[in-house]
Amino acid sequence: MKLKLTRRQFGQLAIASTAVAGLGYLGKNTFAQTPSIIYGARADRKAGGLVLQSLNLTTKQIQDIATVPIERGERLESLTYLALNTFLLTIGPVGGSKKENDPPRLVTVILGQIPVSVPVPGFNKLETLGSVRITNDGSLIGLVHRKDKKSARLVNLNATTAAISNRDNIKLPENERFDNLVQLSNGITYTTILGFQGDTSLFQLNLGGGQVSQGVPLKINNTAWNSGFSSLAGAPGDLIYALGAPRYITPYNLYTINPSTGAITLVQQWNVVKIATNVGGILGGL
Repeated sequence: MKLKLTRRQFGQLAIASTAVAGLGYLGKNTFAQTPSIIYGARADRKAGGLVLQSLNLTTKQIQDIATVPIERGERLESLTYLALNTFLLTIGPVGGSKKENDPPRLVTVILGQIPVSVPVPGFNKLETLGSVRITNDGSLIGLVHRKDKKSARLVNLNATTAAISNRDNIKLPENERFDNLVQLSNGITYTTILGFQGDTSLFQLNLGGGQVSQGVPLKINNTAWNSGFSSLAGAPGDLIYALGAPRYITPYNLYTINPSTGAITLVQQWNVVKIATNVGGILGGL
């Protein structure tokens, strides 16, 4: 079911669902929604869960803005910017843990309020849900992967009920390792595909027409990028922010990708595992 989210619906999420975790609010500021601000999340045992951060790319200032407790045996699969001071986290079970058979859940975080957690009903336990993104028309989309990583499908999500449904007009080729979704302010949607040797390319998705078009291979300093990415997000000027690092190197770095040429440019190091911006979506570009 396709859901277009309004500001009022975001405020009603805390009433419509059961809150299961406390939110540690680390500030009273309303954070400026400008293209120079990007958001990230990292796991922090001392903080008792996930720490949400804002990075000001102009001043290079990193600020903790909230903590979101998660249970042992869970991990963050995606971070999505929904609206002013509102984020959606996709939390999934870790394979081999006591929670490995639990369904993933969507957690809505409004800064200063208690998070709202909703399990994904009827989820196939042989699959994982990740890369949830809000599109320019207010819909939520995501990628469902088989745990063997050999196929993926594009789905619509309902933020209130967490119900998912296949986006049947988009058929991703089988036996390909698709990962990450991003929609830019111009409405173009991209995903990445990871080759067997780690080589990474962009694919373009036409959400309206249903076409899947192979894009450019990604390169940094004229050398093929062979490590995939942890997360993508929209950037100003129809660029893409990418979070990742060369193989065997930690922590992650923040990069930009030129989707026309495939050129990757280093921005700075940032020790987070997922990123999101307000480019696109309901309040994109403000």
